[in-house]
Amino acid sequence: MKHRKSRAEWAIGCLLLFLALAIATAGCAAGSSGQATTTGSEASTSLSSTPTTGQSATTTTLPEMLSDYDRELAKTATIQHELAVYLTDQQASEDDPRMGIIYGLRARTQAITCRKALSLDDLASADAAMKEVYVTLNVSKDIPTGTTAQALADARDIAATVGAPSDNPDQAAVLLDQFIALLAPLLDEATAITGTTTST
Repeated sequence: MKHRKSRAEWAIGCLLLFLALAIATAGCAAGSSGQATTTGSEASTSLSSTPTTGQSATTTTLPEMLSDYDRELAKTATIQHELAVYLTDQQASEDDPRMGIIYGLRARTQAITCRKALSLDDLASADAAMKEVYVTLNVSKDIPTGTTAQALADARDIAATVGAPSDNPDQAAVLLDQFIALLAPLLDEATAITGTTTST
């Protein structure tokens, strides 16, 4: 009996040892699987949080986002401001012929604003900007002389044809392009004045 009992105890011991090994093996496998999953997750997180070279190369900077209208508007407004500062320093009178250039450049900025509004189908803003063009042209009627006076006179003729841009947006766009191009030489006239002042 004692011999049979020892055999039974030995068999039970072996069974318990086998179960223990099986549990330990399963635990190791689960640990390895969990580690692999974590590693994959970490790799995925690292990849998504680190921009690639291609992504960096396609980033658009602010200057590239500016439209041609924005750039031309900024250029005209800057030159107009520089001339205004110069004439103020020179204590130029309101009827100084050079003031005609300032009015011409102001009308150009307003026309560019109007043209940009048309390109965006914003007819209300286009009409409002065009009204400002008419006001500026009327105020400057008797101030400029020479080529500046002629340019502004031609600009008035074009503006009179434009009327309200919302009435005929397509025609207004064409006429405004002509208006803006017509007054472009005033940019050189203005820089010639401020440039001469800077060098003297």
